[in-house]
Amino acid sequence: MSNTIQNDHQLDALAHELAAEILEEVAEYGGYVEDLISQYADCNEHVIYYYKAHAICQNCDVSNGEDFIQDIGAPEDGWTYDGMACTIAYGELQARISMAVEAIREQGEAA
Repeated sequence: MSNTIQNDHQLDALAHELAAEILEEVAEYGGYVEDLISQYADCNEHVIYYYKAHAICQNCDVSNGEDFIQDIGAPEDGWTYDGMACTIAYGELQARISMAVEAIREQGEAA
């Protein structure tokens, strides 16, 4: 994978990879999928590094990320350019991981 996310396909592939890791972790060690989705998204390099978060915002559909910032509202000190990009990237990645988890679960049920 390139240094930054260049398109929706790459972001979906990352989300699917993380979803598979989360489901494996829960199966092996227990825990809550929803908590791990948030943790994996929050600690992901494409969320914590400004230039990588900006790449997601510039190259992908970030509708879920934009909905996320509307839901949480502005921080007390207001948004910064970089802070908003990271938050949108987080919301988008979190939503896509959740969708990927559901898709993997549905595939498992269908098999």
